[in-house]
Amino acid sequence: MSKKIFFKELTKSEIIRKEKIIIQEDKIYEVKNLNENQFTIISSFVPESYGNSRKFMKHGPEVKPKRYYTQFQAINDNKTPVQLREEAFNKIKSYEFCGYTFVPLGRDKRKRKVSLVECLEGARIFAYSHQKKAPIILKSYSDAKVVKQEGGVVVVKVPSRTKRHGKFQFKITSVPFVDSLEKYVISTNIGSNHSCQSKIFNIRHKFIDDKESSGILNICAHEISAYLELIQQELDTKKNIIPIQMCPFAIPTQETVDYYLKWGNNVLIHDKKIKSKDNLRKPNRAEKEIGLWALVEKFGHDNTFFSRESRDGHVMNYRWT
Repeated sequence: MSKKIFFKELTKSEIIRKEKIIIQEDKIYEVKNLNENQFTIISSFVPESYGNSRKFMKHGPEVKPKRYYTQFQAINDNKTPVQLREEAFNKIKSYEFCGYTFVPLGRDKRKRKVSLVECLEGARIFAYSHQKKAPIILKSYSDAKVVKQEGGVVVVKVPSRTKRHGKFQFKITSVPFVDSLEKYVISTNIGSNHSCQSKIFNIRHKFIDDKESSGILNICAHEISAYLELIQQELDTKKNIIPIQMCPFAIPTQETVDYYLKWGNNVLIHDKKIKSKDNLRKPNRAEKEIGLWALVEKFGHDNTFFSRESRDGHVMNYRWT
């Protein structure tokens, strides 16, 4: 099914009509300098050792914010997820990453994996829901006493990015609502029962020498958009800052959104493996992911994924078209 206009990118033929600009391929973050009427061509840069982009997104290097292995460690360290991401993002010395991960401290021991592409797409769905009057509907269950120790549950309905597709309904668990010491543990355990196509077919088997298990909970854009809506509603109705304070997802700045859109509308990839006369194609998901990490490496966490606008309710008004 075709995407709604809000989520569409230019086609290859539309991009190639623009003015061609050359950028240095070891400085792919310079994509940010392209204007609306320019495009560039970059040779495929997903590491060949992974065979293809899908394997890279499943098995590539991860950015790993500080791990906690006991509840005492998490509570004693007293650091929010954004502080941990800031430390980890600012330490990277390359940009060939497939996402960032964190390890839960609850019964579900599956590592949580978040790609920056999904963070951007989650922010886009959130903006779409407000700008196009297609609301994300949620009902929070946060009044029970146990919420302080275990977090709350939120049932949500999130709009689809494709035409003629109904809303996705699912449940998010381990949501921090209460300002307690346990919030540092609760935020690591976030999960859901969501199963869109991208999650169903994201099957990963570990390599023989992998230290961590194959069990990974991949977070998708639908879940991230729902959490952003939760943040907004808690701020608007209760002045509750805990969901945003303990947000496990990197919230992009407008500048990062602008950069991400250029990868869809102003960049073509030269790929000798494809069967076309000019060997040109649109960037795939892995290339966009690596491109985002290149921006983080160059400009740091706060300029790319620490959105002060989120505290003032402006993420919903970001420009996407």
